[in-house]
Amino acid sequence: MPRRRSNAPATSSETSPKRRRYSLRVTRSRRKRLLGGDQPGRKPVLTEEEFWRRYALLSAEDKPGTSLKVSKVDLDLKPNRCAHHTRDYDQQDLILRRGQKFTLTVTFDREVKTDMDCIVLQFVTGDKPQESKGSLIRIPVDVTESRKEELDNAKDWSTKVEDVCKENVKVVITTPPDAIIGVYQLFIETTLKDDEKDRKRFEYEGEKIIILFNPWCEEDTVYMKDSNQREEYVLNDTGRIWRSRRERGFPWNFGQFDIPCLDAALYLLDLAELGDTAKTSPVSVVRVISSWANSMDNDGVLEGRWTSEYPKDCTKPSEWSGSVAILREYMKTKKTVMFGQCWVFSGLVTTLLRSLGIPTRSVTNFSSAHDTDLSMTIDAHYDEDGEEVDYMNDSVWNFHVWNESWFKRPDLPDGYDGWQAHDGTPQEVSEGVMRCGPASLQAIKEGHVYLNYDTKFVYSEVNGDRVKWKVKDDATMEVIGIDRFSVGQYISTKAVGSDARHDLTLDYKYAEWTPEERKVAKFVNRFSTRRTHNIYGLDTTEEINFKFNLPETTLMGDDFEVGVTISNTKDDEIKLRVKAVVVNAFYTGIPGRKVFTEVTEISVPAKGVRQLFRYCIDMTFQMPDTITAKEETKATIKFKNTTKIKLTNGSVHVEGSGLLNDLILKTKKVVQPGEDIEMVVTVKPKRSYYRKKALVVNLSFDQISDIIEDHKVKVVKAAEDSDSDDE
Repeated sequence: MPRRRSNAPATSSETSPKRRRYSLRVTRSRRKRLLGGDQPGRKPVLTEEEFWRRYALLSAEDKPGTSLKVSKVDLDLKPNRCAHHTRDYDQQDLILRRGQKFTLTVTFDREVKTDMDCIVLQFVTGDKPQESKGSLIRIPVDVTESRKEELDNAKDWSTKVEDVCKENVKVVITTPPDAIIGVYQLFIETTLKDDEKDRKRFEYEGEKIIILFNPWCEEDTVYMKDSNQREEYVLNDTGRIWRSRRERGFPWNFGQFDIPCLDAALYLLDLAELGDTAKTSPVSVVRVISSWANSMDNDGVLEGRWTSEYPKDCTKPSEWSGSVAILREYMKTKKTVMFGQCWVFSGLVTTLLRSLGIPTRSVTNFSSAHDTDLSMTIDAHYDEDGEEVDYMNDSVWNFHVWNESWFKRPDLPDGYDGWQAHDGTPQEVSEGVMRCGPASLQAIKEGHVYLNYDTKFVYSEVNGDRVKWKVKDDATMEVIGIDRFSVGQYISTKAVGSDARHDLTLDYKYAEWTPEERKVAKFVNRFSTRRTHNIYGLDTTEEINFKFNLPETTLMGDDFEVGVTISNTKDDEIKLRVKAVVVNAFYTGIPGRKVFTEVTEISVPAKGVRQLFRYCIDMTFQMPDTITAKEETKATIKFKNTTKIKLTNGSVHVEGSGLLNDLILKTKKVVQPGEDIEMVVTVKPKRSYYRKKALVVNLSFDQISDIIEDHKVKVVKAAEDSDSDDE
């Protein structure tokens, strides 16, 4: 049962701090910080006297008298969490969505007298609560009669009494749709109408009260009308991230409802010292999460690494199968986790923002450009001898994964609401910090690159023209070639309600070869750092064009072919010596371990295609499609080395939100060509769930990585179990 804390009056600066009981949850640490703590030479923010005077509003003295004394508070957890779509969170706190009503019941030490008792609820959040900032809210509870007006669309905090029964008062509270998100404390203050000096204060010290963004509330900036999209982008705790052009993508366990994902998101906002008012805005929250997902400027969650060698006792980027294991390690140690690359950063950001109630998805852009000088063209430079001038060049990554979140943009002119692109992978600084976005997709498509935030950079990633420059000995440059249509292809995200791929390319730009797309490119050039060069007044052609033929869909265990088409635009036949090298490459285009090499000589009258190699590995699950909550079920993971190489240092990363704690299994020997390996894990669901849960397995060796599959199961309750989410 929650206990009551009585507070000594804050009227004398000479009163011993040990005798005072003040009302903020972390008041001891806050007081220490405000008064300078024990840090030598640090100047106090407040003097001792100023501190007590400042927080006098939150202090009160229990006095003998007849005013009501709180005996118990019931937060009505189950019905409130069900109504607020927060029942999936593992932590048993009162988790609410703003702009929506909730109930609580207060039990007092005597019968409530409606003609004499006064009750005030007080909700407090943040380090320096102020009524003027919306972080200290005092709401009178009118026990004389029940209010009749509807509270769902209230613009401010409000209450109405639903029932007064002897010593019990049931109160309906509605929060505004722009309330500060985060953890709140509840205080209950009681007085008598004819004696306001007879005042008692109660601090609730039971479950935490957490308020989140609300995609179900029309007045909230993150409101999403379509219920299927809310189910996908807020409530779905597993998904797909594309790292190749396979149709179904790679499974990822977002696990936003698992402990400690929500706590981690709130912790990062506090660590970034995001102001209370800024916590009302998804724009501000997204920019913080974008910067703190990486560790470039702070002790953020993940350190990025793009090398072929990794230190011992770390997890390589290709070995992660979800976000929960990352956040558990981070919150346990409060130290940056090693290591991540773009899809890991994106999966992590999706988890953090969905946990806060912001509709979010992971998005992959193939042939993704990295513009380093805001020219919004992707520039390659060659000297007089035809050698590349590497330090001047931009780059094009095989693919890059970032995020989109859905919300209104009151900071921009009308017309830019909806999906907003942002990126937690450290690439370029934004306002002095390594982060990117949010940039409106509509602004990107129309080329309105002058709008916040980082619209220029994202435009270049999806629609920048690749320009070849000749750098002369006198340092002047001229354009020798333009590739207008290779950047930004096959932009992919998971479809709503299925594991299929949903193409977003036309959300970011007009179709290639259309007048609209070229009009945007020429408009954007007006804002380029190289706008004085007349690159769109030139006519450049190439005599030989190379195009890779990659499979649109490849399943684990299937052979696949990779070819190259060489087109000769000249009238004469061309003879070429072609060397094809297949490597495990970084998605940034930097090559890694060599797998296959083939050299051939061909004649090209017009074009030619050649099969280069076959390469595969197979992994399967053995697990029931339906399992029972709170009972152990065995899941068997089998894989076969169908390659002709020995596989060493194998590891299997397993995640499954609500099914088991994340774990890592190691292969104990070298896996020979043709050899079968079998591993068994135990699954024990915490409870039943109204949607299917996914077990995600990531298999990795020194020679091969990114072998990821998932298996979805329905978790049903045991016959005698009443604790169920099946509804």
